[in-house]
Amino acid sequence: MARKHKRPAARPGKAAPNVRRSARPVARAARTHGETSFAPQRDGIASTRSTVGSLSDSDALLLAHRCRDAALGKKAEDVVMLDIRKLANFADYFVLATGRSLIQARAIADGVVEACEDRFGAPIRTEGYGEGGWILVDYGPVIVHVFLPQTREFYNLERLWGKPLAAAKRKAS
Repeated sequence: MARKHKRPAARPGKAAPNVRRSARPVARAARTHGETSFAPQRDGIASTRSTVGSLSDSDALLLAHRCRDAALGKKAEDVVMLDIRKLANFADYFVLATGRSLIQARAIADGVVEACEDRFGAPIRTEGYGEGGWILVDYGPVIVHVFLPQTREFYNLERLWGKPLAAAKRKAS
């Protein structure tokens, strides 16, 4: 007869020792009329679609507009779309948005992914979702930056990547 090992009981408020927890939950089986189907679970910004492929210029612009509209749909503040095609070779557009809280910033990033994944696919990568101060959603030609207010003010990407101001003429002395 096989011997069953009991796991040590956890103290209140503490996880049981030797219990390994994964960062992403595994899709759970859903019972529907006697059949087992696996419904994909979303863990934050994760997507079940393949990543975005190469896009034409018009598709990149459409993606940027869709990202901007999705951020506005989640009540993002100060949403700006910057055309950086002449300034950088790694992307065509930046979409900048501000969330009032960590939860709203995550919701904005999730909303962008959900709005774009049907037509364009999943982002190539995402960063900062756990911390939430600056969430980056990278679609290749379009990069979405979702900030908390103090982080956006500190990094001020509009100043770095916006239209350069006319250089002041120096006076000859």
